[in-house]
Amino acid sequence: MRIRRPKKVVVAALAGTLMALASPAVADAQSSPTGDLKPVALRDVRAVSEDGKSVAAAAYYGIRNVKSQKYIQPLGGSSANGTKVVQQPFNANSLTQLWTLISDGSYLSFENYSGRNLGIDGASTATGAAAIIANGSGDANQDWVQVDRDEYTFALRNRKSGKCLGIDSASTANGAQAAQFPCDGSANQGWGYFQ
Repeated sequence: MRIRRPKKVVVAALAGTLMALASPAVADAQSSPTGDLKPVALRDVRAVSEDGKSVAAAAYYGIRNVKSQKYIQPLGGSSANGTKVVQQPFNANSLTQLWTLISDGSYLSFENYSGRNLGIDGASTATGAAAIIANGSGDANQDWVQVDRDEYTFALRNRKSGKCLGIDSASTANGAQAAQFPCDGSANQGWGYFQ
């Protein structure tokens, strides 16, 4: 379920995220051999999402696939409603890979920097249905259950379909489509938060 936020507050939160990207800790991570962000423990993400009632406390994360080591983002960096979600290598100069978590009881919504939610195209329950960003609708297809695998990784099970988010054909290619599939515990359906 999406909570509407005033634009000024979202802009302030994004400005804070950009400043965090320029921080020495992230700069160290960016100078690492992989050029990636650092993983965030699930307990730390939970502390922010549960305690982060104030919009100013909103944290943004990259969501990285365990198998491909690539991050999900809207295709072409678009903020248009209905844009498909794909995987791409980390890009320190792009906001398109940033997501904030909105807790709704035992469910989470993932709001992209654009203000649109991660959902399933057409609210479909079909295997292989594409992940998209869309205006918050309150539909269960935009709600996800985070199923922890270990301290840093998890699966995302869609509330409406009961299927898990993965990458089509378990591809490791840039631009491969994110979609929903029966949950199988594979690395392709594994995710981690990074900052």
